Amino acid sequence: MPSPFVDHPRKRIVREIWDTPILEWLFRRWGAKYLYLGLPGPEAHDIKLWASMVGEVIAFETTDDSRDNPRENLERINSNLTLLNLPYTVYHGNIEDVVLWKEDLDGIEFKYNKFVTLFNLDFCNAITGKVDTKEGRRCLRFESIRELITLQRSLYRTTGVSKFVILITVLDAFHTPEIVRFTRKCSLSNAMRTAVKNILGEKRLLDRPIQHNTNLLRLFILDFLRNCLVGQNVRSFFLPLIKYEGRSRSNKMIHLCAICQMENIESANVVDEQNDEELVNMGMVVAEDEGLSKDSPNPITLLESSWVGR
Repeated sequence: MPSPFVDHPRKRIVREIWDTPILEWLFRRWGAKYLYLGLPGPEAHDIKLWASMVGEVIAFETTDDSRDNPRENLERINSNLTLLNLPYTVYHGNIEDVVLWKEDLDGIEFKYNKFVTLFNLDFCNAITGKVDTKEGRRCLRFESIRELITLQRSLYRTTGVSKFVILITVLDAFHTPEIVRFTRKCSLSNAMRTAVKNILGEKRLLDRPIQHNTNLLRLFILDFLRNCLVGQNVRSFFLPLIKYEGRSRSNKMIHLCAICQMENIESANVVDEQNDEELVNMGMVVAEDEGLSKDSPNPITLLESSWVGR
């Protein structure tokens, strides 16, 4: 079962000081309210903050058998979204399970026919972790992200809408076998391979099932997501990742924002503004109780200097 979300100052800094200006800037340029799909949590803090920019919500929430009322979280999110007076659908179950099997735990079919313009995949746990599914515990986060991007391609064809934002938040930890496979990939670019070697040096990853290496995890996520997007002819621009302490000092998190645009299916290749060397050398931002680290770049300046701002 996913860890229960608890709001805290660092998360609010990420949400309010980093994500909100980005979403406001894009909202003004795109001229349309967001269709939100993601994991807002029972209190829907992000949707409350962005309500004026959101036109519809597709959310996922799980039950908690340890509580007297296992469906309390589902009831809370439904209540909060009703109060916001937004059209919404809440699916019961882990997003990975619902997206891949096309049905939630209450037997409700998972479907939508509008292009999603804002994904907020706040997983809380490790991106390499397993979740409970109808087929037992499985690592399905990668497959579910691929499936969502594939659905975007199909909806682009029918709606003509092409631009969207992906926000991903995960635990700053990884299951060693997945990262070992990443470091041994034959298709890694020279820039990525050199960066991996510089991070690890002559050492091997520790012989532990779960471990921490923020720089290595950052490369792993960037490599996976960009390849996933390119596979569906999606052009992307990645902003620097943010790292912060979660609800405790031992609970480190990282947060990613990518601006995306579907390219015409006839296009032979997708040309991104950032090459692998630029992605590798892109720094990280730290979110603290009082705000972002002093050397943090202005996200709007980064957007205005990219293809997104043209």
